[in-house]
Amino acid sequence: MRGVRQIFWVSLLMLVPCVCAAAGAESHPRKTVQSPLLLAAAVCAASHPGLRVAMAQMDVADGDLAENMRRAETAIREAAVKGADLVCLPEAADLGWLCQSAREKALPVPGAYTDFLSGIAKELKLWISAGCLEKAGGKTYNSAVLIDRSGAIVLRHRKISTLPRLTSHLYDAGSAEDIKVVDTEFGRVGITICADNFDPKHPRRVAELGAWLLIAPHGFAETPQGLPDNGISYANHIKKVAKEAKLWVIAADTALSEVAGGDWKGYLHSGFSTIADPSGKAVALGKFAEPDLVIFDMPAETPEGGRAPEGR
Repeated sequence: MRGVRQIFWVSLLMLVPCVCAAAGAESHPRKTVQSPLLLAAAVCAASHPGLRVAMAQMDVADGDLAENMRRAETAIREAAVKGADLVCLPEAADLGWLCQSAREKALPVPGAYTDFLSGIAKELKLWISAGCLEKAGGKTYNSAVLIDRSGAIVLRHRKISTLPRLTSHLYDAGSAEDIKVVDTEFGRVGITICADNFDPKHPRRVAELGAWLLIAPHGFAETPQGLPDNGISYANHIKKVAKEAKLWVIAADTALSEVAGGDWKGYLHSGFSTIADPSGKAVALGKFAEPDLVIFDMPAETPEGGRAPEGR
């Protein structure tokens, strides 16, 4: 991995100008037509308080629920010490999104894994979002939940774009008609998962429902040789999602998380978890190919659409 990391940091020089550029810069600008519904929703979502967010960029152990619970708890407790209001874990943080025994090991929601997270959320009085594999009514889903400070599950999303060539034997697809949002103490929020966001209508639907914030757990994987380019592509992908939907996007990715079986056996995950603002600017980035905890203070927005003074 050392050689891969060296290649990556050279490649990163290509990304930094994109991350730090003024909002809206593109190498190939193109005209876009915004729907009236999306514009109206953006106005409604303009006002929200600030919050401290933590992205727990985990090395998810393929198929090892107990170890992943331990790693998640360690990250969440560290985030709590640092004052996080919301801790975001990656896609399928319980077992891994390419766990070949997904249909056997998936748990119901609520169930043992989400009960574990709910207990921590209640104890530490913070919000937690996490991806998990879900058993429901004879089917299995790649899901994500949002848990409030009392430990209640207030939102659940089932992955729509499941890459069936890779995962049809692992889990079933959710429905785009089930995309929902929820009103929280920090405003209206929605969830999509990883490949859902390759179809712009999915994050756009979250915006149309009046959300200002999209929580998007990911598992971006590639061969070890292709991992540096994968990391750069990932960050640019999240920036594009945020800009096109005009949403803040929190996209916690997995790091390393070697795939243990299937067509992608041996693939790794690039990390590089990203928070992007509605202009498409990356405002926080995780480390490349190693676990990380990224803390970011999301600014409050006034009813007029401007940023409130800094401070917590």
